[in-house]
Amino acid sequence: MFPEHFPDTRAIYTLGMHYLDHFGYLLLLGFFFQHVTTQVFCEMKHDGGWTLIQSNDGQDGLNFDRTWDEYKLGFGNISGEHWLGLENIHKLTNQDRRTTELLILIEGFDGTKAFTLYNFFTIGTENKNYQLSIGNGTGNAGDAFRNGDSDQNGSFFSTSDRDNDNCSPCKTGDTRYMSCSRNRFHSGWWFNRCGNANLNGKWHPQEKNLNWASSVYWGTFKASESLKYSKMYIRNY
Repeated sequence: MFPEHFPDTRAIYTLGMHYLDHFGYLLLLGFFFQHVTTQVFCEMKHDGGWTLIQSNDGQDGLNFDRTWDEYKLGFGNISGEHWLGLENIHKLTNQDRRTTELLILIEGFDGTKAFTLYNFFTIGTENKNYQLSIGNGTGNAGDAFRNGDSDQNGSFFSTSDRDNDNCSPCKTGDTRYMSCSRNRFHSGWWFNRCGNANLNGKWHPQEKNLNWASSVYWGTFKASESLKYSKMYIRNY
């Protein structure tokens, strides 16, 4: 008999629940956090035990230009495009005596797929603006969080109604921005003077995906393109 709730997807995997439904995912009924349950998608490929925290592929037309409270609680449909919620991500990445990995999967419209695996990932509390902390990144997608002169490791989360991005202003070419979230990318993310990574950007269709300021963007992989999709997974060990 399996328990009704689990602390994370990895706990299910270690109990031998490796089977997949027709989507290639296992649907988990809930996590138990201070008497609160959260539905998630679990990925049992890639050595198993991954929890999907973000999916942006244009299939549902989901708008990622959301308020602070919406990013805090999460939005979308866990069987499609969604953001799991900053509170859930904080709780999942701050479990006692456990370390969290972050796996980013992205693809361009030419069919080229890439990944980056971070050996450590956590975000702070709301009082600390869900501050990002990441370890070393490896993989053929590169480490866009640390690319260029705007290191996003250590950045606070920003949304259109809560600006923590250090712009005063930020400048791209001849264009100046007072807010990366509100004026440039139109999404919530861990911006630092905008930076070179934003997977919550606006999705653009093929042949209309070049050179947008607001885009699904990973600066070390097809930097001039808005990507076909992005997915973010976490796993505890």
